[in-house]
Amino acid sequence: MTGRKAIAVIGEGITEKYYIESLKGLSPFTVLPRSLGTNASNLPKLADAIEASIRDGYDEVFCLIDMDGKRDGENRAAYLRLKAKYHDRVHGNKRKGVQCRVMFVETERCTELWFLYHFTRSAVTREFTSYREVEHELHKYRPQYEKTERYFRSVGSLHRELTADKGGAGSLQQAIRNAESSLASRLHDGRKYTYSEMHWLIEALGILK
Repeated sequence: MTGRKAIAVIGEGITEKYYIESLKGLSPFTVLPRSLGTNASNLPKLADAIEASIRDGYDEVFCLIDMDGKRDGENRAAYLRLKAKYHDRVHGNKRKGVQCRVMFVETERCTELWFLYHFTRSAVTREFTSYREVEHELHKYRPQYEKTERYFRSVGSLHRELTADKGGAGSLQQAIRNAESSLASRLHDGRKYTYSEMHWLIEALGILK
């Protein structure tokens, strides 16, 4: 690790990996994206990645969680057990100088909702029944978007693609406001759907609004 704060960001799939890569240059900290690969619901892999980040001496670990597929049943129960073990806790060995704060950052249904928040307030409380519905809305602003290595490599920087002035520029500031509104309205309404905590990560990375 370098002398400055080091943050590991674990994404369940390639979307999160490429998005975090696009933010690295905006943060004053050392940022390492970690990906679990294509199996986005592999909770044992997530636990392994958290433990590896703690051992590697990262000051903070953020786990980006798509809640699609974790809404009920055993998948949700297993996820909540894992979250209870790690979330908002300091892990490591204080006597050995290894202390790492772990945070889970949820988006329901998926990270693409956070992308959509860059463009419109209309999605803040709307219920989406599938990933495809979120993607369909995102296509109104970025018609070429697709969850593929080919697309992510073609745009170079996802953050720049989302905020570029073409067919309507998105705004990180608007995404943050919408995410904050989604959490406030979720608390008020008692709903379990359509929210994002991604602004917590943006703040932790020291990226100015």
